[in-house]
Parts: sequence; structure tokens; C-alpha cells
Amino acid sequence: MPREVKFSNCYILQPSERSEDYVREQFDPAYWRERPGFVEIEGGRGGSCRIVIDGRTAILRRYLRGGFIGKLFAARYLWFGKSQARPWLEWKILERAREAELPVPEPLAACVCRHGLSYSAALIITYLDDTETLTDRIARERLKLDNWRRLGALIRRLHGAGIRHADLNSDNVLIDSRNRFYLIDFDKARIMKRLDDWQWRPLYRLQRSIVKRNQLRPLNYAEDDWQALMDGYQS
Repeated sequence: MPREVKFSNCYILQPSERSEDYVREQFDPAYWRERPGFVEIEGGRGGSCRIVIDGRTAILRRYLRGGFIGKLFAARYLWFGKSQARPWLEWKILERAREAELPVPEPLAACVCRHGLSYSAALIITYLDDTETLTDRIARERLKLDNWRRLGALIRRLHGAGIRHADLNSDNVLIDSRNRFYLIDFDKARIMKRLDDWQWRPLYRLQRSIVKRNQLRPLNYAEDDWQALMDGYQS
């Protein structure tokens, strides 16, 4: 079970077995910028970087808003208590996924800092080495149908664990050099009581993301690939 530590207006969540507490500054990319292993990650909404912490390569991700609201309050969210803060909720999702032996990153630390009626937050997770996004892989080469079937079976396992991914797209599916799949970015994911019609929406979201990216740059993707994924999901 994770352990909570409080520093002034900030709450930090960390593994209970860790003897030394994390500090607020470690959740700011500026803290790591001049340290070995720092790499700024492009894409998304920004605010993410690769760091080396406790001898492990990790990803530090700040929670940032998108859209019009993000232009005004990019790093602030309404405060409803730390148990409802986004990194606290994402930590619980990752723990549930790992208990189900799903291939997801390990959460290492989370931080929420309250600012009156709002809060800012960040999460540190393990870096998945030797991986690339599904988008990048199929931009370079076509996957075998068996790999698509295995991806479908993995998503079925995710749903079987009661986890509804809020943004299942081809950039949030990683694949390594041995064609093993990983799922990332569980911000705003939800725990569902049972399988129902809800499970089709994440699948359609993934399908739409591939079609959309295929319009932006040619991908090695065909209808047979999606059918193989659905076969794996329904097997």
C-alpha cells in the first residue's frame, strides 16, 4: 500500500517501503533539468520528461488541461479533496491493473499541491524501455495479424478487470521489439462494476484514432488488422 506524506500545502503519495520521503521539488521538471538522464518529451500537452530517480529511469508527468480552459488554467484543477485528485485516482487504477497482471507502468510517486479552491499535480511512473507507440510501429511496418489478435485479447483483459480507459488511442498503446504490448496514460480512467455496452466505446476510440492518424500520414494498416483485433477481443 502507498504511504502519504504532507509538506505544507502539498500531499505526496509514495510506496510504503521507501525509507526516504520525496519532496515537492522533485515533481518539477526544472529540478531535473541539469541532472543526468533528463530528456524533455515532446508531444501531447507538454509537461512530461524522462528522469532518473533512485537509479531507475522514470517519466515525470505534470497534469495539464487542454482546450480553451487549458489556455487560462493549464495546470489547475478544482479541489474536491486529495482522494479525488487526478494522480490519486490514476494511482489506484494502475494498482488495480498491476494486480490483474496487466502490462502497465508502475507508479512511483504522486504529488498534489492545493492552492485554495484549486490544485496542481504530477505523477512519476516507470519508463517502459525498448518501446514505441503503436502509431510509430505501423507507420514503419505492418504488424502480423496474430499481433493484432493479441492486442485485442489484452484490451479484453483490461475490460475484464473493470478498467475503462478514457483515451485508448494508438499513441497510448506501446509495443516493444519483441512485439509485446503495453498500455499507458490512465488519467481519467474509471473502475466499472461489470462489462456492459461501455466497453465498445474505448475500442471505437482506438479504431478512430488509427483511421485519423492514417489520414495524416500513411500507416501500414488494413481492415483485416482491425478484424483480427476484434477476433482477439471476442475470443
